[in-house]
Formats: sequence, structure tokens, C-alpha cells
Amino acid sequence: MQPPPFPEIVVDAFERVEEVLGRDWIASTRQIPGGQVQGPSPLLTVVSMGGRLSVLEAVEGAGKLVAKLKRHDSSAEAELTAMHLLYVRKKTARIEYEPDSRNGRKADFRIQVEGVNWTYVEVTKPNISDERERLMGILGRITSLVWEIKRQFALEVFFRREPNDEEIDPLLTRIRQFCAEGTNKREEVDSLALLILSDVTPGQITPHQEPGDNATPRLSEAKMVGGGGEPSRHVVARIPYSDKRADKFLSDEAAQLSKDHPGLIMVDAGGDPTVFSSWGAILARRFQPNIHTRVSGVCLFAPYLIPLADSLVWVPAVKFLINPHARLALPSWISSALLDAAHDFGTVLAASRPPQQ
Repeated sequence: MQPPPFPEIVVDAFERVEEVLGRDWIASTRQIPGGQVQGPSPLLTVVSMGGRLSVLEAVEGAGKLVAKLKRHDSSAEAELTAMHLLYVRKKTARIEYEPDSRNGRKADFRIQVEGVNWTYVEVTKPNISDERERLMGILGRITSLVWEIKRQFALEVFFRREPNDEEIDPLLTRIRQFCAEGTNKREEVDSLALLILSDVTPGQITPHQEPGDNATPRLSEAKMVGGGGEPSRHVVARIPYSDKRADKFLSDEAAQLSKDHPGLIMVDAGGDPTVFSSWGAILARRFQPNIHTRVSGVCLFAPYLIPLADSLVWVPAVKFLINPHARLALPSWISSALLDAAHDFGTVLAASRPPQQ
């Protein structure tokens, strides 16, 4: 089935958002402190919201969710996305928002299809961590050397581990010296980083890869100078990054799930894409016979709007983890829906790319 043309998608989205959230909500997407947002961002915000609001027809207690959405509550938007992700593949499902529980806990929502037990769902949306911001600041300091060192070079700084703040000034001093000493060479700086100064054409970046180290999540940044009489040059810096918040999130969200029903934790990773690369392995290791057994599975998701021919497709990237030690397994329809969603994202993304020449 082909998605409807883009103009039709826009009209439908604006009508639905105006009906549910009001004109003031639409107008607010164009406002920032001191002025208005320029470019297509407000339009895409409304289109994205309009598609997801269709799930509300199946939600008991939707009024509480709508009130939060009108206040631009990011947690409520993550809950809406999680509901839509499940419901869009099983439109006979029923959803209850913030259901009461006999044990005093209150999950974000529960969902079921006829003849199948309820599944309780907790949704969370991590913000960008302080540690990630610290490391991105370090990457920025290193790559900014490209403005200072005025000769042609192509440098990669490949960190062996996460650096301490006090290690950075000595490293910057060594990089300046290193770039002044020629090209096509390597140097280990203590146990901190590998410096690689190559003779490739600046701008042609092929990141260094350690043998057997293809699964390590890394933060990276690159800056390049060229043209206008300046010598061409670039600096690439890459730091291994392990997001240590995953275990705490799992413990906190698991505590809200029912002991008597399957439990699903859904993590909106749209605000911090490193969650996809770093959390999966950490969470999988925490699935043990005697801990987190009320967690039947975890779904990481990040929503995208992808241009496709003359249309625009809302599709989430999905990573789905099943807990083999869970007290109660997820219903098969939920597992199938999330696995199908992961497949759909790959299909749509491949279709959006131009064919290879």
C-alpha cells in the first residue's frame, strides 16, 4: 500500500491536530523565545503529531493524555508514540491510559486484544546525559584545533577510553606538536588515545577501526577547513561511550509494572540516539533469573519522518529485546508488532535512498 501524497498528509494532519489540540498548539510550534521558528520544522512537527493522534480513538482515559500534550509534555508525547507503535499494527486493540492497579502501582498504559491478557507498559524518554555533553565538549575542543594549525593535514584522534578532564590540555599540546612534525604517522599518547596523521586528501574521512572492535559505541565529531587560500585540513575525534543510565532506568520503570501481567518497557531514544548503540547490550545483560523478572521485554524506539517519492512516511527505528527469564512472556501479537516495526524501518529507509550508479 502506497502512502498518500504529501499534500493530503499535511491537510489531514492539520485538521486532526486542530481538532484535538487546538489552533494555539499549532501556533506554538512556530514560536521560540524572542521570535519565530524558520524553515520546515513547524510543519513537520504538526505532520508527525497528526499521524500519531489517530491512536486516541482506542484509548480509554485519553483526555488526561491530551491535556498533557497541550502543555507540550515530552513524556506524554513519548507515551503517545509508544501507543501508536503498537496500535497501528493491531487496530482491534484496547488501551487504558494510567490504569489503576491493585498493588498501588500505576503503569503509563495497558493494552490488550480480545481473548488475550492485558500487557502493562511503562514509557520513558531519557534526556541527553551530562556525561555525553561533557564528552561532546571535549570532542569540540579537539576538532577546533583545525582552525589553529594552518598547514595541510588529515588527523584522527582515536580515544582508547573515556578521558578525564585534566587529561585534555596535555593532549591538545601534544596534538599541536604532532601535526607540525609531518604526515603519515601514528603515535600512542599514554593509554588515552591513538593519533593518526595520514596523507589522504583532507575531507576524505575513513574512520580508524580497531581489529575485533566493531561493536564499541562511540561519540564522534569532525571539522574541516578548505578553500579561500587556506591549506586544506580536517580533524576527526572519536571517544568510546557507555551510557550508564540504562540499569537505573530499567530498575525504576520495572517497579511500576504489575506482577500479575506481562510487562513491557518502551524507551523513546529520539532525544539521545546513543541510547540505541549503548543500551541494548547493557539491558540484555541485566536480564537474569532473579532480577527484573516482571519485565517481559524492552523496546527502544526513535521516531523519524522519511521522504519517500512524493510522500512523507512517519516510521520509528526499533530495537526489541525479549527477557528470557521473565515471569510472564509478552503476547505473541506484541512481539510480532515490534519485530515488524523494526523490519519496516529498514525497508522504508532503503527505499528513501537514491539507487547506486
